[in-house]
Amino acid sequence: MNIAKGKTDEAGNNLVERIREGDEQAFEKLFCEYYYDLCSFAYQFTSCNERAKDLVQDVFIKIWNRREKWKVHRSVKAYLLKAVRNTAINHINERGHRNEVRETLSREKLQNIKPSVDFGLDKKDELVDQIWEAVVAMPERRRRVFILYHRHGLSYDEIAEVLDISRKTVENHMGLALKDIRAQIG
Repeated sequence: MNIAKGKTDEAGNNLVERIREGDEQAFEKLFCEYYYDLCSFAYQFTSCNERAKDLVQDVFIKIWNRREKWKVHRSVKAYLLKAVRNTAINHINERGHRNEVRETLSREKLQNIKPSVDFGLDKKDELVDQIWEAVVAMPERRRRVFILYHRHGLSYDEIAEVLDISRKTVENHMGLALKDIRAQIG
């Protein structure tokens, strides 16, 4: 584990403890720190900004209402992403919107999502566009693994937890994603 990640996890765990004790300022800090990343992630499921915001707010409301029992076993960010994913899936299933998921994950909808990846190259914008075209064309799970790693900065273990898959599956998807990208830009 790198030092910066360790400090982030420690700070997140400190926030969790403060929130469990009813500290509204700690809750507000958690909300402000993660809200936009979570909305971006929720948008992948809803293709609607307002619905994505509603889902994220639902997650935070549940956390606050159950704060005394709230436990985070790994990172706070991984916990929150998984909670948003589960809330989005439950919302879609409750409303019978299975086709909405398929449509949302189509290439046209995902083109609105831009990665926050810095490769440090002179032609960065052009390269990032080519990489993103390859990402958009990837199968759903492979694309999500790539996004969670490169955009949200999760570790392979955290991605496995968020997506309810094994670490080995995450590794396989990342390897295939990189192969797809090499084929696209090569």
